[in-house]
Amino acid sequence: MKTTRALYLALCLIASGSYAAGAADYRIELRQGTWELKPGLATAVWSYGGTIPGTPIVANVGERVSIEVVNRLPEATNIHWHGLVVPNDQDGPSIAIEPGASHRYEFVAEASGTYWYHPHHRPVLPQLDRGLYGAFIVRAPEDAAYSGDHVYVLDDWYLDPRGRRIEGIAPGAMERIGNVDTVNGKTESAIEALEVRKGELHKLRFINASTAAVHTLRVRGHRFRVTHTDGHPLGEAYETDTITLSPGERIDVELAAGGSPGELYEIIDPNRDLGLIIPIRYLHGGVPDVRSPFVAPPPRSIDAGSGPDFVLRFGAAMGMMGGMGMHGGSAAQSSGGPRWTINGRSFPDTVPIEVKAGEAVRMRFVNDDMTAMMGHPMDHPIHVHGTAFRVVSENGRPPKRETWKDTVAVPVGEYVDVEFVMKYPGEWMLHCHVIDHEDGGMLTALVVR
Repeated sequence: MKTTRALYLALCLIASGSYAAGAADYRIELRQGTWELKPGLATAVWSYGGTIPGTPIVANVGERVSIEVVNRLPEATNIHWHGLVVPNDQDGPSIAIEPGASHRYEFVAEASGTYWYHPHHRPVLPQLDRGLYGAFIVRAPEDAAYSGDHVYVLDDWYLDPRGRRIEGIAPGAMERIGNVDTVNGKTESAIEALEVRKGELHKLRFINASTAAVHTLRVRGHRFRVTHTDGHPLGEAYETDTITLSPGERIDVELAAGGSPGELYEIIDPNRDLGLIIPIRYLHGGVPDVRSPFVAPPPRSIDAGSGPDFVLRFGAAMGMMGGMGMHGGSAAQSSGGPRWTINGRSFPDTVPIEVKAGEAVRMRFVNDDMTAMMGHPMDHPIHVHGTAFRVVSENGRPPKRETWKDTVAVPVGEYVDVEFVMKYPGEWMLHCHVIDHEDGGMLTALVVR
C-alpha cells in the first residue's frame, strides 16, 4: 500500500483510467494534529482528513459530487472550491460550519481541470496557513493516456527551528511569507521523487496554496510543456524550463522522459532556497515514446466589447486596515499599518459591482500598489469566484495564446483586461489572493442578478 504522499503523487490522480461508481462521495473531517515535514521537523497543523494536503477529491466531468464536511476544530470554518463554477450557495464564503457541526456540499463538476479547496471564513489566513487545503481534480478523458498524472501542492511555513509556528510576519515584511517550503506537505529530502521511465510522458499539476509566496519552478535536464492554466486548456501549448505560480494559481505541464538512469534531474525553486526540490528519478527500462494527448480547443471569445465595463485599481494606503465583514469572521485591526484597497476603499467599504447573469463583462485590473514606492513592489493575483475569465490583454497587448484563468497576477504599475460571463446569480467575491491583502480589505462583492 502506497503512503499518503505517494497517493498524492501517483494515485489521487487517476492515471489508471477506471473510477469506481460512487467514488465522488466524500466525508472530510477537519482536525487539529501534528504533521512531519521531514524527519526531525514536525509542526502543529489543521487538516482536512489528517493529512497535508487534505483528502484529494477526484471526479469525472459531469459527475455529481457530494461532500460531507465535519468540523472538529475549535472555531467556525467553511470550504471554498477554488476555480470550480458551482451555484452560489455551494461556493463556500456564505457558509459557517460551527465547531462540532457538519455541512454537506453538493454540485456537478462542470468542467475538467486542476482545482483546489480551502477555507474562506474570514480572516482566511490563520486557517489556510495552518494547512487547510487540498486538491480537487476533475478528469478529462484524455488524462488516462499519460504515463502518470501527478499533483504537487506548494506551500510555505513560518516556523522556528523546533517546528513551532511563528505568529505574524517576518521583520521588514508586509505579508506572511514562510522560511520552509513544502511540496505535498514535505520539505527537502522528504519530498518524494518523480519516478519515470525513458519514453514516458507524465502530466504534472502544480497548485500554489501559499498565502503570499510566489513559487518559481525550474526543471533541470528537461523541458516543461505547458498545456493548462488554472485548469483551462491553452489555445496553444508551449515549452519552457521555468514556470511561476502566484498564490491561488495552477499550471499543468507535460514532462517527456528523455533522460537517462543515474543522471541528476530535479525541479527546484531557484529564487527560494527553502527546501523545494523535487527529484526526477529514472527507473531502468523504457517504453516507446508516448505521444501527447493534448489537443488545443477551438478559439472561444465571448465578445464583451472593446473597452472595459469596470476598472478596478488595486493598491495600498497607510492607516487602519479594513474590517472583516462579508460572510463571517472578525480580526483585530492594526493602526498605522497598510490597508489594502480597491479603487481607494477597503472592504467592507468597497463598492459592489453589479452585473447580469448570462451577459458578457469586460473588466480591467490595475495594480496601483503604493508599496512599490516603499521598495515593496508586489503582484496582486486577482481571483474571481463563480466564473472563469479570458485574458484579453496585458497592458493593451493580447497574450501570445488564448488563455483562460480564474486567478491572474497583475504586476506593479501594469494592468490586465479580462472578460467573462457569470452563470449563476448571487453575491460573489472578487479579491486579491495574497491572503494578507484580502483579509486586509482588498475584496469586493460581485453582485449577479
